[in-house]
Amino acid sequence: MRLAVFGLLGAFVAAGLLGALASRLRFALTTRHLKVTLFGLCLRRIRLEKIEGVSKRQSHWAEKWYNTLRPSHRILVIRLRRSWLKEFIITPQNRYIFKAELEQALAKLKTTAAKSEPRDFRAN
Repeated sequence: MRLAVFGLLGAFVAAGLLGALASRLRFALTTRHLKVTLFGLCLRRIRLEKIEGVSKRQSHWAEKWYNTLRPSHRILVIRLRRSWLKEFIITPQNRYIFKAELEQALAKLKTTAAKSEPRDFRAN
């Protein structure tokens, strides 16, 4: 009996710790990466070149990084070009602002890639 009580108490403490750690997840954009951090330590990093698009709707299996207990209205789905799981789900505080910032970073990346692309001016 005592073992069962301590087992249940341990399970509640473990669930509380996992919930507290998940609430400390942060999502950051740099010039080249989207980062998932916990207490400033990078847990997951995705290159912006690998991102195909950003959406609110999930259609495939996904890698989920939730930082809330109720993610329904905060889900942001990032579609990846090449990966085992084609979708990467995050829950930023303001998903529309984060989505706009991410789309701006992707557009900026495309323009810099187009400018740095070598051109062949030889006449055929």
